[in-house]
Amino acid sequence: MRKALAMVVAGVILLVGCGGDVEGTALARERWDPCSIPDEAIEATGLDPTSRDVGWDEGIVVDDWALCAFRAPKERQSYSLSVMSSSEHTVSEARGDERKLNQVDFELADRDALQYETDTSRAVVDCHVVVAVPTGVVWFIVMFAGGIKPERDPCDLVRDHAADLEHLLPPLPG
Repeated sequence: MRKALAMVVAGVILLVGCGGDVEGTALARERWDPCSIPDEAIEATGLDPTSRDVGWDEGIVVDDWALCAFRAPKERQSYSLSVMSSSEHTVSEARGDERKLNQVDFELADRDALQYETDTSRAVVDCHVVVAVPTGVVWFIVMFAGGIKPERDPCDLVRDHAADLEHLLPPLPG
């Protein structure tokens, strides 16, 4: 299941997360590490910190994205939260991709953000939130895989998790 989930996430990244012009300066920006989120914060947002899955599976290489994934506790409906970061991509780039469905622009604690869904598989129900950070973007994905029908709207879940974890993202300037 772990490998299948990683392949779905990698497929989503390759299908809808890459391409287009990259905004920014010639200065190299250090990518934020999504696995720096402490266990206490993962537990506080309602996920199982012992389910932490660091990086991509063996044989999967996605150079411009760092990945850390977590699962809901076993006593709740099964879903995953993937948190990814890139210093190569922007919220504007995501906003310009018409393959991102039901796009909703919003602000997350004064940060530019975009919520959207994908239609990459009939066996996957997901919702994404891409958030601007000074070093690029952080991407939150809630995914129900294996044909699981969500008991709660995945977009509500991903926005709640993103809001709970926002204070741990790279600080805004000024």
